Amino acid sequence: MDKIRVQNLRFYTYNGVLPEEKKLGQQIALDLELALPLAKAGQTDNVLDTVSYAEVTAKVQEFVENNQFDLMEALVSGVLDVIGADFGQQLTSALVRVRKYSVPMAGNYDYIEIEMERRFDA
Repeated sequence: MDKIRVQNLRFYTYNGVLPEEKKLGQQIALDLELALPLAKAGQTDNVLDTVSYAEVTAKVQEFVENNQFDLMEALVSGVLDVIGADFGQQLTSALVRVRKYSVPMAGNYDYIEIEMERRFDA
């Protein structure tokens, strides 16, 4: 299946279970992977034959910046809901990864990542 990927969308959010996370906030990054047939768009060179990743990114940005969650799982699920509601008819599936860099737990690591995928009846 053909795919469009948008990598490393960065946001400063106030998501998390702990009060400090909600008060101080932290940086997160999202990856979007959109599966859909792209052969027609490749032949026609017409944006109407694909999904506009600019529009998808704008919708995701609006959602992330205007919502707050305890769990990254809820954030990712909400992003998938937005993608499905607005672009699900064009897509076969969407995969979203979120990375949280400042997690208040012991250990030596770069980030925590959540990945969820949703299939659509295109």
